[in-house]
Amino acid sequence: MRLVSVNVGLPREVDWRGRRVRTSIWKTPVPGRIRVDRLNLEGDRQSDLSVHGGPGKAIYVYPSEHY
Repeated sequence: MRLVSVNVGLPREVDWRGRRVRTSIWKTPVPGRIRVDRLNLEGDRQSDLSVHGGPGKAIYVYPSEHY
């Protein structure tokens, strides 16, 4: 397995289906190293903490061929 990219993003408000929602779906690549702890990557946050984030959920791995 090869690490292709580390992407991070912060929550933002967007219009979706006629209402305003907070999302962290948009992530951008980080050039170089970043700090990783048990809750987050440096520069990354989750919006809906009822289903995302928390201990053991800081990193999401996705195969590049499926992206």
